[in-house]
Amino acid sequence: MRRTIPMRVGEVIDDWLRECPTIARKIAEAKVARVWPQVVGSVVAGYTLSVEVVRGVLYVKLSSSVVRNELFMRRDSLREAVNAAVGAQVVNVVIVK
Repeated sequence: MRRTIPMRVGEVIDDWLRECPTIARKIAEAKVARVWPQVVGSVVAGYTLSVEVVRGVLYVKLSSSVVRNELFMRRDSLREAVNAAVGAQVVNVVIVK
C-alpha cells in the first residue's frame, strides 16, 4: 500500500517492530553481548570468554573462577541490569560457566 504522508525511517522501523515482536526480541537479544561490558565493567568483561542468550537464558563463560563466583552471587542483579540496558525483558535466567 502506498502512503501519501511521508514518514521518518525511525517511525517505519518502530511500526514494523511492533508488528513483529519476535524479530524485536531477537534484536534485543543480540544487543546483550554489546552492552555486557557496560553492565559488568571493563575488568569483568576482560575475563569474559563468551556471552549469548538462548531462549531467555543468558550463558556467560568466564576464564576466572573468582569472577565466576562473584557473578554467580550477583545473578539476579545482573539479569535486571542486562534487561534494563537492552530495554526489554529478554533474560530470565543467568547461567555462569
